[in-house]
Amino acid sequence: MPWRDTMRPVRFYALDARLLILAAPWLFFPTWWTTAAVVAAMLACRAAEARGYRLPAAVRALRARAAGRRRALRAARERRFVDFG
Repeated sequence: MPWRDTMRPVRFYALDARLLILAAPWLFFPTWWTTAAVVAAMLACRAAEARGYRLPAAVRALRARAAGRRRALRAARERRFVDFG
């Protein structure tokens, strides 16, 4: 059945294929620091996958960590449902 593999992530060898977007600047500007940046990003994503995160989940976790802790509304400021019917 051709639909069986449609939800699997696209992989390029051992890496997520979306990481190839990071290799595009390296192809057009191949210097030592772009090489180091691309390799470091790919190793970081590989380490995240080793911990059980996929690329979108790792990006979400990083964004949540950068946003910091959110506090809930106090009970006095909590919004109540009102029925005007």
